[in-house]
Amino acid sequence: MKTSLKHLLIVEENPHIVTVLTQTLRADYQITVATNSRDAVRMLIQGRKFDCVITELDLPFFDGLELIKLVRMSKLMGRTPILVLSEAFDSDTRIACLEAGADGHIAKPFNPLEVKVKLQSMTGRSVFGLEKAEAQAVPVHSALLKRFWSPGSLNL
Repeated sequence: MKTSLKHLLIVEENPHIVTVLTQTLRADYQITVATNSRDAVRMLIQGRKFDCVITELDLPFFDGLELIKLVRMSKLMGRTPILVLSEAFDSDTRIACLEAGADGHIAKPFNPLEVKVKLQSMTGRSVFGLEKAEAQAVPVHSALLKRFWSPGSLNL
């Protein structure tokens, strides 16, 4: 039995990029597309919940950095992983994205498989991936932990 797919919001106005992302990610994600930041915010205000967000920085109405800040202020979506895809690849832009609350940045043009792996990494560490990680956790014998973490075992 297949588990339900994570819900991904893609905020991107370029239809070619949306098509590439959708074709690459549709097996792993239920995908919703917003072609501008206003539509993305409207979905969030309506209470739609997403497990991850991909956004461009250069968006109509207000930019991707402002969108990231709005997502981070949301009680419903505040901890949702956010990936930025942008033509800007300079260090200042990447830093601004991280300061605004993004979890990652990939420069355009991009390899769609890199986006897929980055999303898997981000959602695997998110709150939504904790149940899966806990279910796959391997029990460790307490005597082994005591031996490994004893003060004399660190040799610092």
